[in-house]
Amino acid sequence: MAKPIITLLAALVFAGFGAMGAVHAEDLEFRAVMHVTSAQTQDVGDVEGHALGLVRASGIASFQDGSTATTYYITQTDFVNGSGTIASYNNLTFDDGSVLWYRTAGTATVEGNRTIFRATITVIGGKGRFANAKGEGGLNGARLTPLAVGADLLLDQMISVKK
Repeated sequence: MAKPIITLLAALVFAGFGAMGAVHAEDLEFRAVMHVTSAQTQDVGDVEGHALGLVRASGIASFQDGSTATTYYITQTDFVNGSGTIASYNNLTFDDGSVLWYRTAGTATVEGNRTIFRATITVIGGKGRFANAKGEGGLNGARLTPLAVGADLLLDQMISVKK
């Protein structure tokens, strides 16, 4: 009789450890409306139109439930005639003081009068409700004017945050 009880207790203990190790995910889907506050570029000189850039933008992230957060990023660009690679570090700061930090890696492509952005997102940390967060996602967006201070961007983002 003791053996079935021990087996049952062992199963409950292991089930408890499994529950403790369970990862909770929160999906964040939002649109960031951002404004370029700084844009510095340097011509590379190897081919016509090749320039490296460092861009800072800030704005508001609007979530499907009606909540908002402030957001900013620092992006490094490597463009030939406005198209090329982007790599950024991003911040979302919520009213409760929680912060989510993530990076993006992707491309910018000039299409007509606008630049289209596509990138993957990797969560690198956070604080408050995002303490020890990890996760991933993606973004699609556009800038309707040339890259310069004052340019506006729309970035639709989805991030699956694991805690």
